Amino acid sequence: MPHLDWLVRAYGVPLAAAGFAVSCVMLPGALAGWSFGALADRFGAKRVAIGGLLLAAAASVAGAFAPTFAVLVVLRIVEGIGYTLLVVAATVIVVRVVPGQTTLALSVWSSFAPIGFALGQWAAAYAGEPPLIALGVAHAIILAIAALGLHLCVPPLASTQTVTSVRGVLGHTPAQLTALAFGGVCAVLLAAVALAPVVLAKQWQLPVAHVASLTALVALPSIVGRIAPGWLLERGMPAFTVFVGASALAAVTLAAALLAAFPLALALVFFCAFQILAGALPGVLSAMMPHVAPTPAQLGTVSGMCSQSVNMGNLIGPPLALAVYAAAGTGTAVLALIVLLAASMLAIARLAAFRRDLREAA
Repeated sequence: MPHLDWLVRAYGVPLAAAGFAVSCVMLPGALAGWSFGALADRFGAKRVAIGGLLLAAAASVAGAFAPTFAVLVVLRIVEGIGYTLLVVAATVIVVRVVPGQTTLALSVWSSFAPIGFALGQWAAAYAGEPPLIALGVAHAIILAIAALGLHLCVPPLASTQTVTSVRGVLGHTPAQLTALAFGGVCAVLLAAVALAPVVLAKQWQLPVAHVASLTALVALPSIVGRIAPGWLLERGMPAFTVFVGASALAAVTLAAALLAAFPLALALVFFCAFQILAGALPGVLSAMMPHVAPTPAQLGTVSGMCSQSVNMGNLIGPPLALAVYAAAGTGTAVLALIVLLAASMLAIARLAAFRRDLREAA
């Protein structure tokens, strides 16, 4: 967030605390993502998604006028609850409204994260001070419009009252392993975003903030990586083949970007390639969620499990990578990320759903 320094000045808190206020929006998803998915299964994805949007909008407006830092953190957590409700329920909505092309539709839907991050960072840079009022009100208006659009444009979706749905999903091995892989690849993606500016700034004796602006810019094409897997899966390529190929090439390009003595421009090209290739991995896993759910009626809980794992990976990945870098250097930090990619690949290696032609499964 471009206004961390403003939070420090306005609320008189350390920089680490200001950073927590930004990232705590992920806490609800990290701690109880599966339960939000269960709500979508039980009460209907459309209602849960609209409720999440409105809850996040209300918390966003209230946060703009938070009188104390503690109140701001609480409201950010409430906003995170609304965000998680939307994200897990939206997976079910996408599958129900595009039944013939779910793999491509889910890959496209997975691109909301990099698009939202890029747009949010861009808009926040122009918010001025005090930034929370402009950002909070604008964010709430956008969310309210989205809620109205869902209400008007998405037909009612059937809900389920299956009492054993949560228990069945939490113990379902394909769903568990897919969620673990999801957390691993998202940890690698966000860790690389945190690590690259520090490493490249040191190599080229540049300010970290300047290099961070460049790495953020070249990360935008990762949206292509999110969408491409759905196109490949719908043409018969097994999900595991896409996952292995993208993982291997992502490892090579990450090492080239951070370890090889290339000029800065070429290092950024390799980092861009890494973002596209690694971005394909959550695209694959998003497309596979309907195929690892025990039943279609339990897709929301699977989405919640994956969302929980993603949030945990996002929270753990960057500090872990930076800690390894500080203790053992760039090579060890990059190796740790490559090992995590390999572990994510092994998690889904034996799952039959990832090895078959999805056109035949349909």
